Amino acid sequence: MLRCAQNWWRMYQGGNMWSYYDCYLTAYRDVLGLVLPEHERYRAWEACSLEGGFRIMHEEFCIVSDRPEVLLKDEQNRPHCETGPSHRWRDGWCLYFWHGVEVPREWITEKRISAAEALRWPNMEQRRAACEIIGWAKVLEELDAKVIDTDEDAEIGQLLEAEIPDSGAERFLKVRCGTGRTFVLSVPRDCNTALEANAWTYGLDAMSFKPEVRT
Repeated sequence: MLRCAQNWWRMYQGGNMWSYYDCYLTAYRDVLGLVLPEHERYRAWEACSLEGGFRIMHEEFCIVSDRPEVLLKDEQNRPHCETGPSHRWRDGWCLYFWHGVEVPREWITEKRISAAEALRWPNMEQRRAACEIIGWAKVLEELDAKVIDTDEDAEIGQLLEAEIPDSGAERFLKVRCGTGRTFVLSVPRDCNTALEANAWTYGLDAMSFKPEVRT
């Protein structure tokens, strides 16, 4: 029964606790003025949505969950936390997510995964999350990455390509920031120069990022 409840929760792992659908239903009534007989029977369900979390309904029982006391998300509204659980309930049950991908607790709390282990991880989404947690710079040390393009400006960087197991050729930008630290970022496969890849990280094209100056 507990596993069933956990699986149902993972179907709604985005953290909305089912409330998004109730917003959709009540908008027709409260905003558009569509009042139906079904709304009267819906009030009990609506009250539960306002006061609690997800529910599993059965003819003989109902499983009800409180909302989590910790619920953290990234800028794209995906469950995410780099230092601890993205979800934690008051009874101590936790979930750990990295940009929308559920990962083992020790990856987040202890950073206990090597680059070699990450590259062999069977689940592709978790494998990519592991590589991001470790840092692509360390992962590329395990791979025979080839240089595609090197810009004369170290802050524009170097475009690399490496074969990722089960994923194929992926491209990365190795770049030095203004503080002198070096970072490696995953970039689209169609980036052909370091400048183009660097511009992409700012949502720009190469010409807008660094206009050509002619005299």
